[in-house]
Amino acid sequence: MINYHFGSKNGILEEIMEIFFSQMNEYLDKEHVKEKDLEIRLRLAIKSLINALRKNEKMFKIIMLHIPEENTKLVNLRAKKLKEIIFKKIWIDDFKGFENSEGIRYDIIGPALSGIIFSHFLLKDLIPQITNSNIDNEFYEVYPDYIADIYLYGVLKKLK
Repeated sequence: MINYHFGSKNGILEEIMEIFFSQMNEYLDKEHVKEKDLEIRLRLAIKSLINALRKNEKMFKIIMLHIPEENTKLVNLRAKKLKEIIFKKIWIDDFKGFENSEGIRYDIIGPALSGIIFSHFLLKDLIPQITNSNIDNEFYEVYPDYIADIYLYGVLKKLK
């Protein structure tokens, strides 16, 4: 029955991506991210991404870990969906908000930010074993701000 509806494993993976990214877009639209200045846009985007990943951890792991590299159709779709969110919702018009951005390597800092967040969800079961901490609602109340501060006042401080 599943194969009849989706056509194949690729069809299922494509549907999972569509659902995940549409929910991510909904979170960002609900926050009216595009209307905010750069710092608020980044903070809301980080918070929205973390909320989306919390609610859809299994989908996220499937999207990131179970799409074979040789499946260029799905790999390209994933890249397209991520690019749409990054450049149409967060950075807007490439890097709107960066006046003194010469010399900044966005190809480094962009993946570094997503890597911080993505690795948290991929390693989430291991973190409490190492740090003796609880990853609960209280943790997620402060986690987005920590990540935003690291990004805004760490890497991006060069821009001021």
